[in-house]
Amino acid sequence: MKKIFFILLFTFFIIERGYTASDEGQPTQYEVTMKKVELCTDLACSTTFTLGERDMDADIASVSAGADVGAYAPTTGIPPGIVYTHLRVTISRTFTITASISVDGGLCRTDGGDNATATQMTVGESSGTAVAETMYLVNAGSYGAGDGTRDGDEGSSNIDIGYSSPESAKTMSVSGDNAVMVYELTAPYQKTLRAPVIKVKFNTATAVGVEDTACSMWINEPTVSITLQ
Repeated sequence: MKKIFFILLFTFFIIERGYTASDEGQPTQYEVTMKKVELCTDLACSTTFTLGERDMDADIASVSAGADVGAYAPTTGIPPGIVYTHLRVTISRTFTITASISVDGGLCRTDGGDNATATQMTVGESSGTAVAETMYLVNAGSYGAGDGTRDGDEGSSNIDIGYSSPESAKTMSVSGDNAVMVYELTAPYQKTLRAPVIKVKFNTATAVGVEDTACSMWINEPTVSITLQ
């Protein structure tokens, strides 16, 4: 049976940084929880087909990511005669990330803590060995360099986080426990006699952002390209 080959990622988001002592880099672990994947006939997802709906963890920074997520759901049930142009992905806002990122001549590392919330960025360490940490996709707004806490709306503090203009996804929303992204397929897809393979190319080279005052850390959007063949 053909399987979906998602390396979703997904992930997700555009970060606008208004503070100079910041940088971004490659995590060694970037684990997300996939919850639901749907094909859409347009950007608004006015007509959808659910490819799969279940919780499954996937480390998209891992070399085995393709095989890990390939068993998420079959593609044999896609209805014929419908042209799909987009893919909608629902994931958890909670990630497990291991990263050591260079910034302003130093390093900021995940330290294994669990201090992140919807309004509090992960605060790492500038020394020691990077340890897996629970990171949270924080609310849109402006965060202080000194503590990584949300101070108000975008433009009111040092680090601006926004989801209205993602780079790889066409739209993104963050609320409750979930984040939802809609990606445009590289070409429209209509089912043929055989079940398709979904190929996703992604790059997590800049998937974690850091600011060196307090080693505040946040989740960036990977580069994503999705094709049905």
